[in-house]
Amino acid sequence: MISDLNVSKEVEGYRRYLMLANFKKSTVSMYCRTLEKFLEKTKVDFAPTEQLNQSHAQSYLLMRLEQGKAWSSINVDYSSLRKYFKERLDYNWSMRKMPRPRREKILPAILSRQEVQRLIERAPTFKHQVFLTFLYASGCRLSEATHVRLIDIDGERNQIHIHRGKGAKDRKILVPKKLIVLLRVYYQHYKPEVYLFNGRHKGKAYSAGAAQWSIRRARALAGIKRKCNIHALRNCYATHHLELGTDLVFLQQQLGHKNLKTTAKYIRLCIERYQNVQHPLDRVEIKYHPKKLM
Repeated sequence: MISDLNVSKEVEGYRRYLMLANFKKSTVSMYCRTLEKFLEKTKVDFAPTEQLNQSHAQSYLLMRLEQGKAWSSINVDYSSLRKYFKERLDYNWSMRKMPRPRREKILPAILSRQEVQRLIERAPTFKHQVFLTFLYASGCRLSEATHVRLIDIDGERNQIHIHRGKGAKDRKILVPKKLIVLLRVYYQHYKPEVYLFNGRHKGKAYSAGAAQWSIRRARALAGIKRKCNIHALRNCYATHHLELGTDLVFLQQQLGHKNLKTTAKYIRLCIERYQNVQHPLDRVEIKYHPKKLM
């Protein structure tokens, strides 16, 4: 029964389960936060004698949708609750009764190569410049970039070993020699320990919050009006590569995508790729009469 639920005990049990299942710390944190909010809300909104079931999860997700939460947030909530019901409570979760919310097809923000250059040049410190360059040159996700260790960089092969990317998968990425040269200069200036990018304390990884601040500050200083976050540099990496003719399968491996379709979505963002496309309107000469307004 709902009245028997001990929220802190349930959340801690779920946390231990996810950790044993080798989920990333960030995922464990998000899933547990969702479960805690869900259980607390359920204890308030429903009769104590009711048995916890899928309809309670449905009510919670509908409430989140009505609050105007983004698809990405709702999707995390759904994944967390589905896993909790199926694997912790051994509940027969019905996809027909409650389908996963459809993904919003929103085109991500893309900067031109000139805007990326201006963004990096106007970053407040040399460290911020190097960090933003690293993201653009590697296509790494934020959590991957902040956890790159010094021993992961192979300067001779121009490779970087990415540990436990999305789906807990390792991969090796190729980076331009220009980046390796820049990282050597950066190392001489900052002498980082353990991680390539340290936080306030040597040997500790750069925080996600500080990284996000760096691009917000650089964007303001560069006078770039359109909104863009750290992930926009990953989008720019993929899109600019495709515009220059990079092989799609190579990009899939570099980005760590499981499915080629995920990589192919960046084709929609290319501009230079379609600049030579001939439109039929360009082949007809139409005489317009601007004076004939009526």
